[in-house]
Amino acid sequence: MYPVWKDGDPRYKDSWKGGRVIFNVANDSPTLTGAKVTFTISLEFPHNQKVLPNGDVVWAEDCVLNGTTHAASEPVFPTQDTDWEPVFPDGTPMKKDKKPNYVFVWKAWGQYWQVEDDSSSSLTIATDDVPLGSYTMDIVIYHYRSREKFIPLGYASTQFSITDQIPFAVSLDQVNDIVAGDMRFIQNRAIAFTITLHDPSEYLSDADITFNWEFGDGSGALISRELTVTHTYISTGSFKPKVVVQAVIPDKACDVIKCNFRSFSSVVIPCFSSGAKPPLTGRATLPGVAKRDVGEKPSDEDCVIYRYGSFCTGIEVFEAIEKVEILQMDNDVRASSEMAANVLDITVTCQGSLPKEVCSVILDAECMRPIHTVCNMVEPSKECQLVLRHFFNDSGIYCINVSMANDVSFASTSAKVNFDTGPGLSSPGTIATVLGVLVLIMVIGVVAFSYKRFRSYRALKEDVMISANQQSSRANICSGASTVWNLLNRRGAVDHCPLLQDRPV
Repeated sequence: MYPVWKDGDPRYKDSWKGGRVIFNVANDSPTLTGAKVTFTISLEFPHNQKVLPNGDVVWAEDCVLNGTTHAASEPVFPTQDTDWEPVFPDGTPMKKDKKPNYVFVWKAWGQYWQVEDDSSSSLTIATDDVPLGSYTMDIVIYHYRSREKFIPLGYASTQFSITDQIPFAVSLDQVNDIVAGDMRFIQNRAIAFTITLHDPSEYLSDADITFNWEFGDGSGALISRELTVTHTYISTGSFKPKVVVQAVIPDKACDVIKCNFRSFSSVVIPCFSSGAKPPLTGRATLPGVAKRDVGEKPSDEDCVIYRYGSFCTGIEVFEAIEKVEILQMDNDVRASSEMAANVLDITVTCQGSLPKEVCSVILDAECMRPIHTVCNMVEPSKECQLVLRHFFNDSGIYCINVSMANDVSFASTSAKVNFDTGPGLSSPGTIATVLGVLVLIMVIGVVAFSYKRFRSYRALKEDVMISANQQSSRANICSGASTVWNLLNRRGAVDHCPLLQDRPV
């Protein structure tokens, strides 16, 4: 038979060139009793190796391993024996004519299954006579290298379960739900309840399946055969929607098809809730009601099998921000203030629940390119009326988008405004004019300074004896010029009126 290496055997280290092989094992349980369960395995080889379409493993690149050079695309394990016999070590014939690369031996319930395959393989088995419960499937992976040489690569295992409850998942969705999966929804807006049956082996393909919904708001029961139903909560509060699934499955053990369907409304499965909040989608884990035990044989008057499943969850329904409206846009707040001429005040109101955050976005005239965005938290108040203030630098047409949001809802509105900044200094033309005047004044000052500073002094040739009137007149003229010059040049380092002083020039 197959060689047996215990876990931790040092031979596993050298069982594959280039490193250890990783085993990815999975199954599609939970499995409804009577259905089939499938197990899958895929081998993940070292990073310097790759698998060809025919299943052979080759070196992905040139490398040196333990002093041996391996070329790219060279087989990791070259074929040694072309003559092979399609028989397992226990004498069971193989199903495939092609020489296998690997042999997978699956073990459970005291039985084993041998599968020859490439680096990916699967096994499907029936569960008709298997008791309910959780089990372990063990698997041993062998590399087929010659007719009588099966090298163990390792062991793996996977847990699976068999149940008499129909496995399914339920998802709850609502349009414009801000946080999907938080189980908080808006009143007066439809919620879609969608059921996804877990039936990979299609055991329920011929069954008559009905869904009995109760939404927890006193609206009554809804019996449907559709996988998706919608319901609208017209009031706020906490609710516990639940669903019971019934499947009427034809019993293959019956020789005569004689069906006696019982009323679905007679099945009552209570909704048990725990302190923890359930997830958005979950398996049906609550106890169901079955017509008979798994091991019970059908009576002569019965040719169907009843299977049930149930699901229950808790949700919260809130009032939404129903409507956002821009009442007024005013850009003439204070005519005397230069900055107020560039301010736009937007008065916004909303209906429904109060927002926690308000955002406004200023866009171009085509409402395509955002120019400025600002978001602010809103203080709680009894009325939903806000004034949003924006500052503009240029005149023009703008799009304004205002949105309000809280934990469960979102609403927005948009408008266009033709904004005029007025004749203030904020316009580019006005700013350019003021700068030009300042530059002109500066140039005149520089010229005057240069003229006064660097012009040559001429000696006086008039008679030293000047009349008192003439001295007084000249002193006044020089005093006036000196006053103006001192205003322009406060350094005072040069005396430009030496004749007024009692000292030589």
